[in-house]
Amino acid sequence: MVERGPADRLPQDLVDLVDSWSTVPAFVHDRHFTVLHANHLAQALSRAFRPGANLLRSTFLRPEVLRASPDPGLVTEHVVGELRKSLGTHEWDAVFEGLVDELRTGNSRFAEAWTGLEPDRRPDAAETFTFDRPDLGRLELRYLQLEVPEHFGWSLVIWRACDEASARLLAVLAGQSPDRT
Repeated sequence: MVERGPADRLPQDLVDLVDSWSTVPAFVHDRHFTVLHANHLAQALSRAFRPGANLLRSTFLRPEVLRASPDPGLVTEHVVGELRKSLGTHEWDAVFEGLVDELRTGNSRFAEAWTGLEPDRRPDAAETFTFDRPDLGRLELRYLQLEVPEHFGWSLVIWRACDEASARLLAVLAGQSPDRT
């Protein structure tokens, strides 16, 4: 069974859909970038995609995340851009304020990007992200982020391989996930 996240109010149809994609990493997060639900493959791909994890904290407060990327500047700019995009859609609240304060004091790269990035800059979803897995190798992936209808602030994130080598590694990782044993 897939580990449930902090949001027990997720529609069962959405949970079933995400869980049915055994060869596609997918997860749902809320407006504060907390993962609400993730399939086995997403959880196997990165600890940052496990239910309850906050994508912002995982990116900037776990040094191994940015170190594993061949382009930490791209990841930083992208994630800060996603945060700014979310703040352009949702009200600034105590959770956002606490996250930004925590990240500014906890990571100089975030602090610099937060003050330096143009507020209107929007992230490019066509950017390639690298997941460097010591047990498998380097996976080059892109994602698609979709808003979940009738659930303001929830997003469904679906990852896909950028090349044949990454597709093969993703298939190997899928074969190692608990739902395949």
